[in-house]
Amino acid sequence: MSTWQDACSCDYNLLTVFSHLAPVTVEGVTTDDDAVILTAQTTTREAVCPGCGEVSSRVHGGYRRHLADLAVAGRRVIIDLAVRRFRCPASACGRRTFVEQIGGLTERFARRTPALRLALERIALALAGRPAARLATHLSIPLSANSLLRLLRKLPDKKPSTAPRVMGVDDFALKKGHVYGTIIMNMETGERVDVLPDRTSQTLVAWLRDHPGAEIVCRDRASAYAEAVRTACPDAIQVADRHHLWMNLCEAVEKCVAVHRGCLAERADETATDAPVVPVPGGVAVEAPAATEGLRVIKRRERHAAVHDLYDKGVQIQVIAETLGLDRKTVHRYAHAATPDDASLATGSRSYGQIHAYTPYLYQRWNEGCTDAARLHAEITERGYRGSKRTVRRHLQQIRADGTPAPDKPQELTVRKATWLITAHPDKINESKALKLKQLFARCPELEAVAACVRAFARMMTERRGEELDQWLTQVENTGLKPLLSLARGLRQDFDAVTAGLTLEWNSGPVEGNVNRVKRIKRDGYGRAGFDLLRRQILLAD
Repeated sequence: MSTWQDACSCDYNLLTVFSHLAPVTVEGVTTDDDAVILTAQTTTREAVCPGCGEVSSRVHGGYRRHLADLAVAGRRVIIDLAVRRFRCPASACGRRTFVEQIGGLTERFARRTPALRLALERIALALAGRPAARLATHLSIPLSANSLLRLLRKLPDKKPSTAPRVMGVDDFALKKGHVYGTIIMNMETGERVDVLPDRTSQTLVAWLRDHPGAEIVCRDRASAYAEAVRTACPDAIQVADRHHLWMNLCEAVEKCVAVHRGCLAERADETATDAPVVPVPGGVAVEAPAATEGLRVIKRRERHAAVHDLYDKGVQIQVIAETLGLDRKTVHRYAHAATPDDASLATGSRSYGQIHAYTPYLYQRWNEGCTDAARLHAEITERGYRGSKRTVRRHLQQIRADGTPAPDKPQELTVRKATWLITAHPDKINESKALKLKQLFARCPELEAVAACVRAFARMMTERRGEELDQWLTQVENTGLKPLLSLARGLRQDFDAVTAGLTLEWNSGPVEGNVNRVKRIKRDGYGRAGFDLLRRQILLAD
């Protein structure tokens, strides 16, 4: 009988690589096209009964086990291991016989080594199901998707006995718009603690009562979580997330700008405008004929008016969509468009955006008499444009159809652009944008007051001066603007949590990051996994 070292003709000791084979004797190594087969037997003289713990040396019989192991050089490894069955010496033991187990190599009823099982569990946690099965096949450790899912479900579940001292809680969509779950995190360690099947206050209250110990709870502005913490942990400090506070402010600013959309148009003394004339050969300019409005333009104008008639009264976008029979995204686009033209998909798409940097040059050349889209495309390409001829042609299509000169004035501010100017970081505002902002404030002092509130809140948030919140709310209420008044009422109702969010170092950023991670896991298992599997992947994956 040869040992493992005798059976292998390698120049180095393979026991350093296959350390889990040290307790057995390898009798032979054979190979075929896709597998390496190791024939081995155990060397122990006695074994411990798993039922009573008695040591036995009485051999009852034996058989051979076939264990799959980690692959070597792209080949499957199979260990053909001879094991023995021992008699238990204790008469009171319920086990008459038992099979010896080799630590690190065998497990009861298992057909794979612990090392292979661990590797497959890691793959299943990362990918789950069919993607994991495909990767395992490529790694020469093939296993079906269902078997991988069974491995996942056998993993020990996390069952914390207490809540983290600093706890983060947020919701995530199990089925967007319909079913939501809740993720709970330890904010001090970044560890995922638990996942709940819904986002109701009753479920979180029950969890907090079963897991006492939370002293600080980071959350978003959701009222259900606030109520749950007040009910189950009345002494805990609630911390409203700064990111959500800033987003709430930006939404209120956007509503204020929408109310004053009439101030977005530039005055004649700010940008010079020319009469609509068409240059013709010979230098004679004639008035352009009135453009004939198409049905699409008329429909867009009517839809814009209908949406704003309800939106300006404070009606929610979802209600407007149901009333007018429109998609929610369509209503959102029209509600945030200063003019009907701003709601056009043709000029709002992402692929269309880069040409606006070259619009002044295109309009200048058009008014000089160059109306060939191919030639204009070639000229701006030399200046750095990377778009297509089709985009240039589409950009000039309306001017060509109207028969009017290209406008000399820049594009008017939209609600979204004006909101960005008011809420953007000062480092992102260049001279031209600063001039636009100054002109906007000159036309609309109300928006200047809004901007002052934004600057004050940004300073309070970045410098962690939560004690100034009451003073800031008074400043907001003095503006008299309904969107800001509504924001102030909401913040006063959650005053302590907002103050803590603007004062303490804690926020829900790590929880939000894990929510994004959950979305990726959910997509991987879309249509093929339930909540139990999703929960295990969230809690156990690296």
